[in-house]
Amino acid sequence: MKRNGSRGCVTRKTRFGSRERDWLKGDAQRGCVCLYGASEPQPPASGPQTSTSTQPDLKLVLCSTKTTAEELCAQREVQGLYLQLHGDLIREHLSKVPDAIECEHLPTQVGYDDELQSEKPVNADQQERTLLKGVFSVRKGKTQLHKWAERQVILCGTSLIVASVKDSLTGKMHILPLVGGKVEEVKRRQHCLMFSSAGPQAQTYYVNFDTLTDYQRWHRQASKVVSQTISLVDLSCYSLEEVPEYLFYCQDVTHLNLRHNFMSLDGPGGLINFSR
Repeated sequence: MKRNGSRGCVTRKTRFGSRERDWLKGDAQRGCVCLYGASEPQPPASGPQTSTSTQPDLKLVLCSTKTTAEELCAQREVQGLYLQLHGDLIREHLSKVPDAIECEHLPTQVGYDDELQSEKPVNADQQERTLLKGVFSVRKGKTQLHKWAERQVILCGTSLIVASVKDSLTGKMHILPLVGGKVEEVKRRQHCLMFSSAGPQAQTYYVNFDTLTDYQRWHRQASKVVSQTISLVDLSCYSLEEVPEYLFYCQDVTHLNLRHNFMSLDGPGGLINFSR
């Protein structure tokens, strides 16, 4: 019952007591679940304020293998539920999961209504986790003939993508395959990296980062890509509902791991688009 690495969520409402123990002992089909997300009003701080604040609540709820989602919702006065199986990734609302969930850690029969909706728990930003993106000063080629200019730079999958800041995906894009290439520190310029593709037609881009933190993040991620022997992209366990759009520009991807995600079939990033 930890959330965000903190024990602050374990309150008197989530601790096991004699009532919970008696309930569990009464029948092997009985259990408990923690429901998070309903807010309870908190008294205002001392002073002239008139409004009340709300604080997220985590509550232990008694249930059995025959308890439906509708009954759980009624206890918390909410319209729908999201599901997290045994500490796994958070799933969408229950209209996207099967009627029966065969899992010893939660009720095996979960009823739902296709129209149920509720606020989705906030996961880590998917874009931050699956790609690096920013506007930096960029120079193409190893000679001094090319000038430095601000460009949008994306590191996604197996490629470095350089595009116009204004046009982004709609304008001209330069795509640099990195597998088997090089990423090197440029010592004569602070926080600068040189990215080079492999092969006789190798291209090179210099990217000047604003901070040491940005420099280190990009260096670390790019180093993993260039050291690969195959064009593998591992997006497992990211709780993705669609493939990142920039990944479709990586033409050399041969191995794509999408294990433990919640991919839809349709939509711009759905499974039906893999032929791209």
